[in-house]
Amino acid sequence: MHRLNLNLLYPLHAILHAPTLTEAGRRVRLSQSAMSHALRRLREHFRDDLVIHSAGDQHLTPLGMALRAEVRRVMREVEGTFNYALDFDPLTSEQTVTVAAPEFLEQMLLGPVLRDLSTDAPGMSVRILPLTAGRPQDLLDRGADLLLLPQESAVDRLETLPILTDRASSMVWIGHSVLGAGYEISEEQYRAARHVVAQGEVTSRLAADERAERILKARRIGMCTTSQTTLPALLIGSDLVATGSVWLFQHYASIMPLRVLTLPFATKETMFVAQWASHRQRDPMLAWFIERIEACVERTQGLQRP
Repeated sequence: MHRLNLNLLYPLHAILHAPTLTEAGRRVRLSQSAMSHALRRLREHFRDDLVIHSAGDQHLTPLGMALRAEVRRVMREVEGTFNYALDFDPLTSEQTVTVAAPEFLEQMLLGPVLRDLSTDAPGMSVRILPLTAGRPQDLLDRGADLLLLPQESAVDRLETLPILTDRASSMVWIGHSVLGAGYEISEEQYRAARHVVAQGEVTSRLAADERAERILKARRIGMCTTSQTTLPALLIGSDLVATGSVWLFQHYASIMPLRVLTLPFATKETMFVAQWASHRQRDPMLAWFIERIEACVERTQGLQRP
């Protein structure tokens, strides 16, 4: 290690992730000759080619593939160390926090937090990654500072904080020809109804037992939409039934002609957690942002932190 210049970590990281040596050099602002020199030194150190170029394509050797995750981890910790600051002033900060979250938390939680930032931290910005874009660990590698996800999908060896619980309900238009007047739906009515579902729905996350899962799988799907945000527009004026987050549906029903109904089967309570890398545990910016999320949960959902 003493013989290896630690500055070579940056070109190594770029070489292992860029499609070409030229692109790797562009990412770390090194010339073609400088990158070739760095690659030569790295090959000498590891006693391995690391990358092989053939017919214009670049392929990693087995050692190169094995190094990718390890180098990503080291780079995150190095950047966390050198970007670390004991003092954080939200009124003057111009930092960006990147959060990976499911769609309904982006709408119900991050939306209000972002609105608060306009006065509490006017220079800060928030970048949101969809949780469906890949494995949660991969999203950290893509720059996510914080993960908001179901506890069942939590990543091992990350700092973890429970933030809220949610369960399933159904929602209909208040003018529904059969269900518009009440707040419950029978199993017979549920089975007979035409349903609208959002892409990415996880049936096992809604059902508390096998009977509930059978009922959900037996639904007559009248429409499959790309996003939960389109559900209200599709329900209003129709006899469709939607099933999903009671927290999100109660919000919709408070501002639109929709009604939330109790489901005719047992539903599972889902815990959602916040996760971040251990080397960010004392990061004051991240701690401040997580506190804003907790405050929003208590204000909008009326729950104490689990």
